[in-house]
Amino acid sequence: MTDTLMTPMFDAQRTMINQSNETFKRGLKLQHDAFEAFRGTFDTQKSTQRRNVEATQRAVDSYFEAIEDAGGDAMGVREVHDTIDEQFSVFLELHEQSWDAFEQLAEENAEAYDEFVSQLESMADDSTEMAVEASQQAEEQTEIAVESAEDAVDQ
Repeated sequence: MTDTLMTPMFDAQRTMINQSNETFKRGLKLQHDAFEAFRGTFDTQKSTQRRNVEATQRAVDSYFEAIEDAGGDAMGVREVHDTIDEQFSVFLELHEQSWDAFEQLAEENAEAYDEFVSQLESMADDSTEMAVEASQQAEEQTEIAVESAEDAVDQ
């Protein structure tokens, strides 16, 4: 191929196409990294929630112990206290199960998202390759047309 006045335009076009593809892929990576950072907070959220429930349970226990110490045991306070303790145990177990299910779902979604991103990147690469090839073909056809015109003028 010979250089024509149009060569820099086609070079710039292909550079833009490739840069757009790289920008698109960086955007996908940024989204992926943000999602992973969010997933990284799960343990902190889970333990914070659990500590809050346990602190509430300790406060309730203290309340009932104070009532029992003040003679409230005769009014059946111990049974109510025991029932509430059982409910806290059930709640903490459900909390653990819920977080386990949530984390499992998040892991499955992350895997599906990674696969989706991989497919998007592949499609972007294929589209970029086709666009670059189309630009190269257009450049070649332009060069042929320019050379034909120059030959016609020279004759």
